[in-house]
Amino acid sequence: MNDLGNLHLDPPEGFRTICDRLESAGFEAWGVGGAIRDALLGVERADWDIATRARPEQVRGLFRRTVPLGIEHGTVGVISPDEAMYEVTTFRRDVATDGRHAVVEFADSIDEDLARRDFTINAVAWRPATGEFRDPHGGREDLERRILRAVGNPADRFTEDYLRVLRGLRFAGRYSLDIDQLTRTELVIAIAGLGRLSAERVREELLKSLAGPRAGDILALYAETGALESWYPELARVARDDPRWASTLAAINEIPAHRSSLRLVRLLLSLPRDEDPDAAEATEILERLKCSNAETRRAVHLWQQYLPLVSPADSAARLREWLSEVGVSHARDLFRLHFAGVRAAGASESERVLLHTWRRVHDELVSGAPVDLSDLAVDGNDLIELGLPSGPLVGLMLEELSAQVIEDPSRNERETLLAEARELIDLGALDGLDEL
Repeated sequence: MNDLGNLHLDPPEGFRTICDRLESAGFEAWGVGGAIRDALLGVERADWDIATRARPEQVRGLFRRTVPLGIEHGTVGVISPDEAMYEVTTFRRDVATDGRHAVVEFADSIDEDLARRDFTINAVAWRPATGEFRDPHGGREDLERRILRAVGNPADRFTEDYLRVLRGLRFAGRYSLDIDQLTRTELVIAIAGLGRLSAERVREELLKSLAGPRAGDILALYAETGALESWYPELARVARDDPRWASTLAAINEIPAHRSSLRLVRLLLSLPRDEDPDAAEATEILERLKCSNAETRRAVHLWQQYLPLVSPADSAARLREWLSEVGVSHARDLFRLHFAGVRAAGASESERVLLHTWRRVHDELVSGAPVDLSDLAVDGNDLIELGLPSGPLVGLMLEELSAQVIEDPSRNERETLLAEARELIDLGALDGLDEL
């Protein structure tokens, strides 16, 4: 199918400039994959990728500013005059695959390049120079029928790269596509190969799923097909046996798509809490995915602090104490998680109460009231100058002073706190605490 009909394609100027330069040098330049698929769906697309007959060294010779993103695979990043970077990749064909990586060689035609792609909806291309639309595998018709279908033999496509199982579920969920029966059969069979993938690729695919629309629908397909079991058996158990699974998926969809890391936390909150106060299962999943230490600490902290939340009846001092416990930087995210839950449940009264509570917490945040050690009018150096030995006692003293000013913010004055510290030192109130 090469007729675009009434399809409107409006790529960025930088994309057109790069394609024009390639064409002027005698190399075909095609917009490929996601951008063309999304144009067919009427969905705005940010990334416009280019496929061309030009080899990587030829691409680098044509453009002043390039980045070697994956030269061995034929991909060069080209920075356009508008400072955007576009991936320009030489036509390729697969020579050998092992389920994780492909050995490729360069090809001479767009049709060869499209033949190696995963699903028909992604095996589409458009040539700006001529307006030609290339769709050798019927991707446009599949989109019109709302079908996800593998290119060629589905078994071959999945065993070439098992990540295509997860990609297929992401496309099906995000675009509300039914999976073609043969494609679905082979997809389920190929789930057994997911364990061969690297943690990094699985993590990035999960975050892509969480960062787009209908993330809950994608995760539902993970559970329905058995894909959840491979990397997330703890979550698979919840999906099978816990009625909270459905509410979890609904709540995830209520969190803004650009907060994929917070959506991940909400997913982990489906895990049972009663017998796991230390978030051992959540930690295990994050470590299995090789999330960074910082990402893991943040997610586990939010998991642990999710309950109990402060209430509208709490005193201002208790609100400040809670802010000190959870951390100011995490307070907003904890409320976002709770708002997602009540909105997903349609609990308007609970949402009203939660909003009232958040307004009170927000008032404390913007008031400048001390809720953190960094808010104190004194620091560790001040205490050392008073004669307190450097070490754990300094931290203990700061925590004691912080507790006092959280209770009564008016005490957060340098001389008041120094006088209090002198009195505690003279009384020996901290003696022996550094040995506990």
